[in-house]
This record gives sequence, structure tokens and C-alpha cells, in this order.
Amino acid sequence: MVFLAVFLGVLPARAADIAQSTRAASVEAAFSLFDFFDGKATSTGTITTAIFWTEEFTAIFRGRVDGRTLSLEERFHFDDGDRLQRWALERVAPQRYRGTVTTELGDGRMAGPVPVKGERFAQGVVLAYDGYAPGGGETLLGFRHVMRSQDDGMVENRVTISKFGLPIATSDVIFRRPGAAGPR
Repeated sequence: MVFLAVFLGVLPARAADIAQSTRAASVEAAFSLFDFFDGKATSTGTITTAIFWTEEFTAIFRGRVDGRTLSLEERFHFDDGDRLQRWALERVAPQRYRGTVTTELGDGRMAGPVPVKGERFAQGVVLAYDGYAPGGGETLLGFRHVMRSQDDGMVENRVTISKFGLPIATSDVIFRRPGAAGPR
């Protein structure tokens, strides 16, 4: 009787593990950060600062994957000018990334590279770092990008920007590959 109780207790747990592995495998097949950004992509988005000020922007991406490394150049276009960010990300484990991001400051200089850490989750990827806002000054800010794959082939990116651990701005971005469907 004890054996039956233990077996029945283990069976649902094992079934849940198998179901979770199956879901993770389907997400892995559905969204790959490196596959999505290998080549050209575009984005449109808004940044809202302290709920008072909203600005729209667009960006063009050019990425290149070489083994476990993604080199990505992101050119933003804001109403007051263009900005550049360069990413170098390495897949260090199936679910983890690390690398650097270099950002153009408001005076056109590139800030030194800052470390980035990333991790896959069931629906996408999170990238986090302390760095600089494109076109901003030398104020170090916290950035947390939560990217989720959408059914239409696009990727949604919700960015939380913080200072001293307190959120001060958010950015909502949609990434598109050539040929991806538009908003519905």
C-alpha cells in the first residue's frame, strides 16, 4: 500500500516534468534570440518617463551570429536625432546569455561597454544591465528587457528603466523581421 501511494505521488510529478519539458522545447523552437536577430530587423516603440512624457522612436538592427556569439548593431531614430547601440552577446548555456552593450551618449561619444546578463524563460528572454540611455548623459541606469515572442512572428519587448532600484521609465517595443505580419 505504501508503494502504491509513493508511486501515485511520483507519477503526477513526473508527468508535470515531462509536460514542462515539452512546453520548454516548443518555446525553444518558437523563439530564438540569436535566430531572430541574425540579419536585419526593425522596431517601433515608445518610451514613457515618469508617466509625464512619452516619445516615439524606431530602430534598425543588423545582427550577425557566429557560433555562440551574436553581434548586433541597433540604430535608433528619435525626433531629435539618431543614436547607436552595439551588443555582443554569448550563449553560455542553453538558458543563459552574457555579454556587453555599448551606447552612444547625447554628445555623440560611445560610452564604454557595460556587462549584460540574460536568461531564457518559458515565453522568451530577459536581458538586464546597468548602462546608459541612448542619447542620454552619463547617468548610470538599470535596464531590464523582457522579450516575448508573439504568434505573428514579431517580438514584444517591455523595458523597465530604473535608478537606485526604483522604476523611472518604461519602453514598449515591437521587433519585426522582414516579412513578419504587422499589427492586427
